Amino acid sequence: MSSCYREGMRERRLNIIVAVGTLLGVGAMTLMGHLSFNFVLLAPFIAVVCVLLLLVMVVLGVFPVRRRIAFTPLAILLAGMALTCVGMVRGMYWRFDRVEREFAPLIASLEAYRAEKGTYPETVEELVPTRIATLPTCDLQGGTSEPPSHRDSGYHRYSDGKYIITCYTVVFWKYSYDSKEKYWYGWD
Repeated sequence: MSSCYREGMRERRLNIIVAVGTLLGVGAMTLMGHLSFNFVLLAPFIAVVCVLLLLVMVVLGVFPVRRRIAFTPLAILLAGMALTCVGMVRGMYWRFDRVEREFAPLIASLEAYRAEKGTYPETVEELVPTRIATLPTCDLQGGTSEPPSHRDSGYHRYSDGKYIITCYTVVFWKYSYDSKEKYWYGWD
């Protein structure tokens, strides 16, 4: 076997190992983004590593070096890191979608209550069990078996007649529903 053939095989094996490792890493990080709001906080750090890797690739591509550089593994790693950031951020938005789905029956019950009585209830407990079987909670981790309380539901009624449902998501980031505007929004 010629040394050129062996070098080509070695490079192909390295590319396959890097690609498989990158795909496994992307899958694991994306899964963690779906499972935990707080895990998404790693996305900016991964983005910084992506930028540094891209900078290294540009520098190695522009400046002459003594040894031939294999750009394929670097490009695979860069693509994997970019996909990881996208997957983690999509995981965070998946959680927002889940909050909206979990609270949709409560919002419908609140609107039906208002249509009948002319105002929203003081507490959401007034809706149970006549309008809604169970109250949703902001705890989407499924960690506690305690019955939901007023604060867990995130419901806050204001004196001007509107209400807001607020759930804490990523650290101090909140995701809220405004009954006056009829939309969900994130804020800090």
